[in-house]
Amino acid sequence: MAKKAYKNWRVVRTVELNAPAQEVWDLIGGFFNIHKWHPDIVATEILSDQTEMSDIRRLLTFPGQPKTTEQLILMDNENFHYRYKWHEGAWGEKVQQYVAEIKVLEVEMDKRCIVQWSSTFYYFEDAITQFYQNGFAALVKKFG
Repeated sequence: MAKKAYKNWRVVRTVELNAPAQEVWDLIGGFFNIHKWHPDIVATEILSDQTEMSDIRRLLTFPGQPKTTEQLILMDNENFHYRYKWHEGAWGEKVQQYVAEIKVLEVEMDKRCIVQWSSTFYYFEDAITQFYQNGFAALVKKFG
């Protein structure tokens, strides 16, 4: 069997929602809130040694998969975006150099916004678009 060739990926996905940017950010903007809106994540945990380290990390539980730890790189609540990267776990050992960003952009003041979720990673196929789309479907169901 031929070995699959890894390549650099950049994935950018957006969804427009019928809700104010602040309202959407209040749900998705918390680094430890992703399980509250994304249907593919069962739980988000704060690591037990979080107070002993300077980095902010979350432990994600996905159904039927090993847990993954992600690390916050940047949090900008004023401009509705944060950036994070894979830190530890089996997924990131395969899908390498994963760095992602979530942004909420106001389209029409207090009425509509766009959520943009983007990432770069190194893998043999697109390993993330369906995950982003599943999260967006849940947001559309909630916000229209």
